[in-house]
Parts: sequence; structure tokens; C-alpha cells
Amino acid sequence: MFNELKIYWATFNASLQAKLEYKLDFALGLLTSSMLQLSAFCFLWVLFHQTSNLEGWNQAQVLLLFGLTAMALGTSELLFNHIWMVPYYIVMGDLDRLLVYPVRSLPFLLVSRPELHSFGNLLTGLVMIVVSLSTLHMPWWDWALVPLWVASGGVIYMAALVIFASLAFKFVGPYSYTLMIPHTLLQATRYPLGVYPPWVHFGLLLLFPYGIFNYLPANWVFGKMDSPLCAVAAPLVAVLFAALAQAAWNWGLKHYQSTGS
Repeated sequence: MFNELKIYWATFNASLQAKLEYKLDFALGLLTSSMLQLSAFCFLWVLFHQTSNLEGWNQAQVLLLFGLTAMALGTSELLFNHIWMVPYYIVMGDLDRLLVYPVRSLPFLLVSRPELHSFGNLLTGLVMIVVSLSTLHMPWWDWALVPLWVASGGVIYMAALVIFASLAFKFVGPYSYTLMIPHTLLQATRYPLGVYPPWVHFGLLLLFPYGIFNYLPANWVFGKMDSPLCAVAAPLVAVLFAALAQAAWNWGLKHYQSTGS
């Protein structure tokens, strides 16, 4: 197990260092992802010039949801982004090479292609969280729990992508359009779930449990829910959802047929 972890780290580090060689790509990726997050914030700013709250949430409180979502997205893009290439690899036969490596295929695939634009999402998300918690004068323990929620969010989002990518083993095609479904739903959790119809609210808490890492903790932070479970549920759900993603990947491998077969 320790040797496998060393291989994963060496692969991730080598891939990251290779990408950092291209300074212009890094700068453009940082700028682009930051602008996308800021454009969403501008819409939020305009929205709160028309209303004082969203389902009882003020602007500073919603900003925490924005920040947690942006940092979870950035974490997944930095550590697990290679999953987006799976449909293409299946069609081209490149997955065969991955399957002969002396390591588990899914973790190795996930860590072997970090994206530099992730730093833009991480940076803007961090700024939003700091502004939100500072403005609302939140105690130190709320700040201390933020990394736990962000890491859990990155794993939950990654697991959702793996589940949808695994469908490509059965329904073969070179495109990653299906992966836009979990990506788009993640963006929806930047706003309080109460603004959505009940079935969407339900889906974003149970079927796609993104609300577990941002909406529930934020409810606890702002005193909208008293149960401490809201603060600690995220890592538990992340572990369970990651196990489900591994099961989906194993199912997909059973249906995989090489291009040469």
C-alpha cells in the first residue's frame, strides 16, 4: 500500500512539474478560471441589489457557499481531473496501457493529469470564504473546519464524475458530455438549496450529495441548523460516495472491450 502511494505521488508530482514548465498556460488558466468565478460573483452582486436575501440568506452567507463550491471544484481539478478523458481513452484504446500498470487503475488515472486552472478556482474560492467568515465574524472553529469541507467536496465531486465516466464503458462514445451533468449540478450548489423546487433540493442532498459539503455546514455555521452532524457529515458521505464510485468503475471494467478484441 505504501509503495502504491509513493507511485501515485511521484506520478502526480511529475505531471504537475511538467505542466508548470509552461508559464503562459499557467497564467492563462489562472486568469480564465478566476474570471469565470468572478463573473458568477458579479451575477450574485446584481441579484442582491434587487433583493435583501435569498430564502433567508444574506449576501455574505451565500458568498460562503460560492467559496466552498469553487474550492471543491479546484481541489478536484488539481488532484482528480484526468477522469474527463476516460470516454476518449476507451474509444482510442489508450486505456489498455493503464490496465497493465502494477497499481490500481482508478487512483492512478485520477492523479496523473492535474489541471493548472484549478489554482484560479482555489484562489478565488479562498478569497470568498475569507471575506464571508470575516464579514460575519465567525469563530475560529468554523475557519478550522473549512479544509475538511473543501476536501470532502473535492472527493464527492470526483466520485460523481467517476460514476458518470464509468457509463462510457457500456455506452461507448468519445465525448465527455455526460460529465457535464455532475459539473453543472455542482455549480447549482453555489446558492441556498431552498431556492430550488423540492425535488432538486432532495437530489442535491442525496443523489448528488454536493449540499452535504457546503449547504449543511453553512447552515450549521450560521445557526440555521443546530445539529453538529451538519458539520461532520461531509467526510462520511465522501468516503461512502468514493466507495460507490469505485464500484461503478469496477462495473465498467467488466464491460470494457479493447479496440483490438
